Formats: sequence, structure tokens, C-alpha cells
Amino acid sequence: MTAAGDVISTDAVLDGLEAVHGIDITGASNTVVTSNTIEYLPASANAISVSGGSTGTTIENNIVTYPQATTATAAPAVAVDASSAAGTTLDYNVVYGGTAQTDYSWAGTGYQTAAALFAASGQGAHDVNADPLLYYSGTTFLTNSAPEINSANASAPGMLSTDFFGLACSGDPLVAITGAGTPADCARGAIQQTYSPSVTAAATAQGGRGVSLATTMAETAATGGGPPRNVYLGTTAAVSYTINWGDGHTQTAQASSTAAQTSTPHTYAKPGTYTITDTASLTTGGTVSTTTSFTTAGSSFTAMKPTRIFDTRNGTGTLQQPLDNGNCTSAQVTGVDGIPAGITAVAVNLTVTNTVGNGLFVLGSGNASNLNYSAGQTVANSAIVPLPADGRFDVCVNGNVGTHADAIIDVAGYFSQSTGAGFQPTAPDRALDTRVGTGAAKAEIGAKSSVSVPIVGVDSIPADVTAVAVHVTETNATGGGFIAAEPDGAGVPTTSSLNYGPGQTISNTVIVPIAADGKIELYNGALTGSVDLIADVSGYFSPTAPDAFMPVTPYRAVDTRLTTGSSLASDSTESFALGATTSGTLQSIPAGATMAANVTATDETAGGSLIVDAGGTPRPDTSALNFGKGQNIAGFGLFATTGSGDSISVYDDSPGSTDLVADVFGYFAAS
Repeated sequence: MTAAGDVISTDAVLDGLEAVHGIDITGASNTVVTSNTIEYLPASANAISVSGGSTGTTIENNIVTYPQATTATAAPAVAVDASSAAGTTLDYNVVYGGTAQTDYSWAGTGYQTAAALFAASGQGAHDVNADPLLYYSGTTFLTNSAPEINSANASAPGMLSTDFFGLACSGDPLVAITGAGTPADCARGAIQQTYSPSVTAAATAQGGRGVSLATTMAETAATGGGPPRNVYLGTTAAVSYTINWGDGHTQTAQASSTAAQTSTPHTYAKPGTYTITDTASLTTGGTVSTTTSFTTAGSSFTAMKPTRIFDTRNGTGTLQQPLDNGNCTSAQVTGVDGIPAGITAVAVNLTVTNTVGNGLFVLGSGNASNLNYSAGQTVANSAIVPLPADGRFDVCVNGNVGTHADAIIDVAGYFSQSTGAGFQPTAPDRALDTRVGTGAAKAEIGAKSSVSVPIVGVDSIPADVTAVAVHVTETNATGGGFIAAEPDGAGVPTTSSLNYGPGQTISNTVIVPIAADGKIELYNGALTGSVDLIADVSGYFSPTAPDAFMPVTPYRAVDTRLTTGSSLASDSTESFALGATTSGTLQSIPAGATMAANVTATDETAGGSLIVDAGGTPRPDTSALNFGKGQNIAGFGLFATTGSGDSISVYDDSPGSTDLVADVFGYFAAS
């Protein structure tokens, strides 16, 4: 019972199963009933009862719910009798009496809904007849689609500054504000919530430099009466998700009326590690942001002046002693001459000399070989070696009992997931042939002499090129020596790209930095004699080139020695899939990738050369490997594959047969 002018505010009547009424106003005019929560009363009870001439009563911002009223005979949720209706105001309540119960009784007439009440009396203009969704089991406390959120009249008489637990109005920034007064985002009922919306973003690689960002909006709410609990996200204010991908591109991912998961794709133009900022902007005026980091799978190339990191002859980077058969040591790459940590692979040139017996060298992990040698031979070959996290790779020798050799390793550049140069493959293009005067005068290159080779402009190679992949061949040698490939004007080199003897034809694919004049230089390091030189471009590196390098654990893709009758016949062409390995494990290689691979000729019955191309087009006249009869010789290359698969075409340009071994170290591909 109440007295005239009493204020009943911010009270909770819960589980009042024995109550006659929730709040009973009898014979007390100008009573204020504001921001109360009344629920779980017996079917015979009114949640709010105003009678006995209680005129001028205010009923606002209350929550009234009757889960147990399941029949039409239940008492109305809110009842104002005829003697009390004058001057009484009813508005901004949530009244949920169920589908059978009459929600209101006004001046002796029942009304099923607020709309019907308003049409008849002008009362309940902002009342809502919907489930207030107050409690859920488990971790979910309430839903942000509950009708009481952000919808109270803060100017209602008796409205307190704090709720049942002492919390002030804070509102839910994910929900549109429909309330009145200041602040307009108070909740109806006795309990306010403190809301903490958040956005989570998870980046998933989609191959190459592609990424997909999964965005989820979540929310927790707390009252003064318990710990924070998860909020079930129902209908919200319109939300637009804006993603700053960290590469200068911003994208609006979603604009909707629901807060839901969304997945947004993006492709980075360059390999690298990017910070992604995901911001949810709300029509209610708030923003919620989160950041996540994503590192692309591919790597870009940084060319550098050839740097010697390993030499067993003088102990550079290792012990001063030859490597014996069956033994391994390691070569440290990162931290040497400014090479940074965290790189994924390194481009090197391996030279073997002072050889005793026959054998082969393996750089890094896996079962792929990089270079074969014979007793008394000095031989060089290039390689791209994938690097583990410690920035060093193994250097191992395998061969006959008692074999050993000195090894020299020079770095030409490195691959990293940061800003650098991409790769653009080109059709084999002859930039130099001193035999016929292509790219330079028709004249052999003498001992201790060099020839400049224009690169920029050849085969449409752009001016921003930083390095070039070029297959260098020496032939018609009148003496023994070595050839070094370096930037134009670099002076007398200290590193070799290939080594040759009198009368030999030797070739090697090398990655060479480009000088400021757009040229490279080939130097003949012989003491006496001269050679003809041929240079065939197979691709270039530049900041605008599209392809990134994907290192793999080195593997053997082809070995014709394992299958009787599979040797390459004279003047014949065979196709080989570099994604299928001899161990039976299929490698996933994008269609049209450029493979970084080593091809080895062995068991040759005559001397000649191998021509490797993608097939399906006229065969080029540039060789990938030159060999002699019975010689085990390997040559590194960047080999184009068929557009629909991972196959190369190999032509045996010799009068005899040869076996072929192909080892893969990675590939270049666009996203």
C-alpha cells in the first residue's frame, strides 16, 4: 500500500509467486511507479495495480513480464481502474503478458496490446509488448535485441541516476537509441547494463599473397550484481566494417543491420608482414577497432654485391679444411655483410675445387643435390637455398670413399617477406653472343678482360630492374679459367659464376645485380686464352614485377635412372611434371609457375646439351645445360612451366641418350 505522492522506483519484484500484486497502488494519488522490474507473478496477480481513486499516477519505464500467465483468464499485467484513470500517465513500459493474457486493463476495459490501448485512450504510446529477454542459461546473460535497451525515458518522474545495483546508464553502442530525455540510452526496468562491444579479426592465407579476414563482432555486459557475461547479438544498429589492410588500401567490408561474421578477401601486391586494422563504425556514433598481423607466404628479392660467406680453403665462415665424404658443416648467412635475420632463402653460387674423387654437394635440407664433381675438377653452379629460422644451411658432401673437396659459397642476394623486388619471367632471350656479334662485337673475350651486356630494354625489361636471371655459356675456350657475372663496372671480381677447361662448353644460370647503367658485366678470369660468351635472359627482378618466391623443402622431382627405358633419347623431347616427386609425394604447384630447379645430366652416351622450356611453343635455341659423354653435371635454372600445370619440356640435343635428374628448391608465382 502507498500514500499519495509516494515514489516507487528501481525496485525488482522477482519470483513473487505468493504475491497478490506486484505493485499495488490503492487510494494514493500522484504516485510514481518508475523503472521497476516485475516478473514471475501468479496468474491471478496484476504486476501493477492502480485503484481506489489513485489519480495522477505515473507508470513509466517498467518491465512487466508474466511467463506463467498462459490463459485468457489471467489477471491483466497492468490494471488502472476507472476511478484512477484521470491524470494517470502510462508510457515507455515493456509489458509482456504472453499470447493469451490481456496485457492492459484501463478504466474497466481490457486491451490485448499497447497499440489497442493507445488507439482507445492515448496511453502507452511507447510501450512495447515483447519478451524482455532478461535471463538465459549458460554464459549468455541477455540479448542486445531486448526491447528495453536504449529505450527508456530518462526524464520520467522518479527516474534515478543509478540502477538497482548502483550503476549509471551506459547504453549499448550496438543498438539504435529510441529513448527520450538525457541520457537517451537508458534501459527500461530496474537494471542497467555496462556494455563492452569488441571486434575480432582473424587473417587466413589464401595462397600466394592472398588473405581472407574473418571479422566477428562480440559483446559482453555486466551489472553490479554479477560478473560480465556474453551478450547474444541480435538486431543491432547498422554497422559498417572498414578494413585498413596495412598496404595503403582501405576497404568497407560490410554494411548491414546485423552484427555477424563476415569474411573479406584481399591480395597484397608485395610480400611482407602487414598490420591490419579492422574498425566497426556504428550508426549510433561509436567505433570499435582491433588489429591483427599477417605475413604473406611469398618472398621478394634483394640483390646485393656478391659476398663470400664460406671458403674452406682459408676458413671463411668455416674450418680451414676440405669437406670429406659423408660429412656436413653449416654456412651462416644472416648477419654476414648486413644480410638481415628472418629471410626465407638465399641466392648463392657454389664453387668446388681441389677435388679428390667423384662426388656431389647438397646445400640445405631435403634430398636434392646442387653440384656434381669429378676428381681434379673445378666446377661452379648457382642455387637458391631455403633458409630455416636460424639463418644457416647445411653444406654436405656425398661420394666415393675417400673423396673430399674445397667449397666456396658466394651470396648474390636474398629473399624475404618484406619490401623488395618481384620476379617477371621472360621467354628465353639472347642478350649476348660474341660468336655472331649479338649484344657486343663479334670477338672472343680475352684473358683478364670483360664485356658489358645491356639488360634494360632487352625483351622489354624496364628501367627499374634490380637484378636479372641470365644463363651464361662459355664456349670455344683456348685455355682454362673462370667466368664471373657482376654489375657493369664492378672491377676485377673475387667470385666465379662458372669454371671451364680448354675446349669445354660450360654454362650456368646466375642472378646478377644490375648496374646503374642498366648493364651487367661478364669477366673472363683466365690467365691465358680467350672464350666466346653467350648470355640468355630468362627473367628479371624489379619492384613492379608480379611474382613472389615460394621456397619449399628441396625434393627430387625426376630421376629417369629409376625406370628402365626412360632415358632421354637422342634428338627427342620428353615432358616431366616437377610437382610430382620420385618419392610419390605430390607437391602443390600453381599452374604456370616458374620453377627454381637443378637439372643434372648423367650416364650420357655422347656429348651435347639439354634445352628446357614450358612446351607448347616453338623450341628455343638456348640451352639449359651442356654436358660431355659420361659426365655427371648439374645446372641450376629458373624454368617456365606449362600454363595448365607444372610440367617442363626437355629436349636432348645430342647424338646419344642421357638420364635426367631434376631437383626442386621452390617456385615463383603470382598471388
